[in-house]
Amino acid sequence: MVYEAIGLYSKTAYHIPELSVSVHSFEELCYVMHERLYDLGDFLMRDETIAFIADNLSLHDLADDLKKNNTDLPGFVKAIFSYRHHFTEDTVALAVKSLRDGCDEKEYVRLISRGNFLLENKKYRPALLLFEHAREIMDEEQDKDGLIYRELVKKLGRLYSLYFMFEKAAECFGAAGDAKRAFFCRKLSMSRVDFVDMLLEKHPDEELAREAEEMTKTPEEIAELKRSLEENKSYGRELAIERISARLKAEYRRMML
Repeated sequence: MVYEAIGLYSKTAYHIPELSVSVHSFEELCYVMHERLYDLGDFLMRDETIAFIADNLSLHDLADDLKKNNTDLPGFVKAIFSYRHHFTEDTVALAVKSLRDGCDEKEYVRLISRGNFLLENKKYRPALLLFEHAREIMDEEQDKDGLIYRELVKKLGRLYSLYFMFEKAAECFGAAGDAKRAFFCRKLSMSRVDFVDMLLEKHPDEELAREAEEMTKTPEEIAELKRSLEENKSYGRELAIERISARLKAEYRRMML
């Protein structure tokens, strides 16, 4: 059996960054919402979604209904799923119940859950945005003492490191109580001179001081490269460069573990 499509097929895609998807039709929108039901949030109810339904799909009656009668996420989803009986009543009822059961959770818990889903699927940028939003909410609510917050800022630290935003990563690892990663990211974010000045000012504990001494001394690979340049030995120079590259990669991997 072939079903007639509801609405137009839009040449311009509607992108939903929180889900990392783009849709062109009503059917695609419903499919994404149904398959990613537990990742949906209030972001779906923004004006852009309603405008896409009205202007791009020409479903003006549905858009008007969404504007007037649906002020929460379960009602918003129900109106879309029920439109022209796209889903069965049982399917719609189950979806609405699932969403209402999750309404008691705090918003930052839902954001972290969606961020974790994106992170597991290697959607790093949208996961970062969700985690940032979750942290903003927790900071505003002064809910920063529990395990959830520490795990959240640790994930933020890893993502910031992935994008070479080492200053932010250092702050996050510090908030998570991970002194070694915070220290290492601070080193990567600063010039050699600024880093040494920071050490003199902050007086790190003995363990960090030893690590700082190890990290700030001239590596043997650099010394070998200098000798090769002075002696004009091409083989030694290439070998030293390879060792330097391997050292940098190893240090970066160590930070990300």
